[in-house]
Amino acid sequence: MKENSRRKFLKNTTKVGAIAAVGGLVINSCSNNEVKQSGVIVGKSNKEEILYQGNTKYWKTYYSVAK
Repeated sequence: MKENSRRKFLKNTTKVGAIAAVGGLVINSCSNNEVKQSGVIVGKSNKEEILYQGNTKYWKTYYSVAK
């Protein structure tokens, strides 16, 4: 009987994928380096904040509908 190489390949890649996934979960669960943030996140962007003024008729319509 001819051996099915495609089936063998799929079985092997499934095993390797499962082992890699379990290994990643084990490594992730062993690390105790949790990042805890409190407050505002401060970035290093050079972009300035754009504040839109609500003086146009379109903004006034939007605000009246949004309320």
